Amino acid sequence: MRICVLQSSYEGSESSLQEVDTSVPNPGAFTFQHSFENRFIHKDTAKEEIDAVVAEQFDFYINFLWGTLDDDVAGIEASRYFESLGVPSAGVRSWERSWSKNDFYKNACRRGAPPVPGKEKFPLFVKPANGCASQMIDEQSLCHNQIELQTALRRINERLRDSRWRRAKALGKKDPEAYADSYDPDSRLSDDIVVQEYINGRDYLVSVIAMGDSALALQPCVVNTRDAPNRANFLTFDMKFDDQTRFEIICREDNPTLYDRLHEVALEAFETGRFRHSYMGCDVDIRVRPNGEVFAIEVNPQPACFLPDETGFADAPITESLPGGHTAVVNIFIANYFLQNGTLREWSKVAGIYDKMAPDYDEIVRTRSQIDDIMRKVTREFDFEGTVVDLACGTGGFGRLLAECQPGGHRHREGQLVGFDLSPGMVECCRTMGFYNEVYVSRMQTCLLEYTTLTKVDHIVCFSAIHFLSPEEFAFLLVSCFVIARKSITIGVDEIPDVYNENLHQRGDSFMHSYNHLQNLEAFGKPRGWSLVSRQRQYGWNSPATKDNVYTSTFRFERVDPKSIYDVRLTRFATKN
Repeated sequence: MRICVLQSSYEGSESSLQEVDTSVPNPGAFTFQHSFENRFIHKDTAKEEIDAVVAEQFDFYINFLWGTLDDDVAGIEASRYFESLGVPSAGVRSWERSWSKNDFYKNACRRGAPPVPGKEKFPLFVKPANGCASQMIDEQSLCHNQIELQTALRRINERLRDSRWRRAKALGKKDPEAYADSYDPDSRLSDDIVVQEYINGRDYLVSVIAMGDSALALQPCVVNTRDAPNRANFLTFDMKFDDQTRFEIICREDNPTLYDRLHEVALEAFETGRFRHSYMGCDVDIRVRPNGEVFAIEVNPQPACFLPDETGFADAPITESLPGGHTAVVNIFIANYFLQNGTLREWSKVAGIYDKMAPDYDEIVRTRSQIDDIMRKVTREFDFEGTVVDLACGTGGFGRLLAECQPGGHRHREGQLVGFDLSPGMVECCRTMGFYNEVYVSRMQTCLLEYTTLTKVDHIVCFSAIHFLSPEEFAFLLVSCFVIARKSITIGVDEIPDVYNENLHQRGDSFMHSYNHLQNLEAFGKPRGWSLVSRQRQYGWNSPATKDNVYTSTFRFERVDPKSIYDVRLTRFATKN
């Protein structure tokens, strides 16, 4: 895809961040699967610049416009206008940037999760309710008594005056000066100031990736900084941008209780902040007391920085704990949008074709393909004890062959066999065969996320079907597979020739367009904790529609150690907020 990345421009601004924020998010430096073009948007001319960008008709847009109404860069207003144009996009949303830290804390208290600091007990911490990057936070932000609190309030009120003036202009106030002067310099109740209990402890960060109606919490990071005498035990503006500040991955085995609690709090924060609707996710800043109490401190709308490592903000959670890394995360953003807003394919027509084929499908497979031979070989060579999920199960050929080839037949095999297929006709035939414990009508992109809320999955198989997925949906599915499967993944990749799609187009069947995902699977790589134990290529099938021959490469991945599960947590949210 040709993707446009919307960036906030510092040109002409007086932002305090422009001297330290020298790099912009650059997805194109981390993946070659798409082409990326940056477009810098200025606050005062955002509408005209966005119109020009949309007129270029990119395939997709990623919005990194981060400014609040207080900032001197493009943000909320520009995003709101961009969103009104309805082009396909993921990223920062106007409603998210409109929420202050106080709004997040209030919603967390209303929902009862995640845990956030209280407001009354000293020591107290004072900081802006808007903004980012620890702006206006220094050693004097920590207050041990009422006198220190009053001093900190007067100080931050003075420093917020310019921000309030900009906010008044953005809100259309007739007298911005009067609006800026209207705030009581001694009040702790100002809507743009946070006053909350100070949590003495360590800083952690958890990245959460939106995946359809689910969310994936990646491996947490602990924040490590330089040792300095008399330094405050929290991140100031200077410390956050210090060249020795680093975010380092932690492992579950070091402290399972803390690790699981970090994931739990991060996922609660993701849902409280409504970040699934950005199609991207969030980063959750967390502080942990020495006694193990965990508190959500802040939520940021960008789970992947896409910055060079020398900035200190390298995406360690993405590279270390997300199968497929940066290429996969970009594809997940894109897939999230299309899964929620209508896909690029008319799936009902695809299902209709297979509904018509269902009564004769087994005979077609027997006479025009080697699919049965491929599946028979797999079932003879590899173990499938436990719960098996068959994606795009069709009429149930894999289940039949598994019963034939596994010792004792399917009635003696330990575990469940569950099938999913888009075609109701194929599902009915599969149920009639009787080899599957359960069969559902569902699309393969999301069925795993829906089913795994009910049970654990040991093996995932998919034959002669993934060619219908776009490259973005394919990556979305692979991430789901590698996160969910406990023992093995077996995938048949059909090497679709160009002439096949050309012939489909000439027949008027472009909705059946198919993809050769061989290079995409190779580029995805072998995720940590997995081994590619088999890769076999052979003739696969001959198309009944176009008469083209298609070869198939079958990949078998197995966990190196059954206990070596990705230290990530996948949760499905039952209701939408």
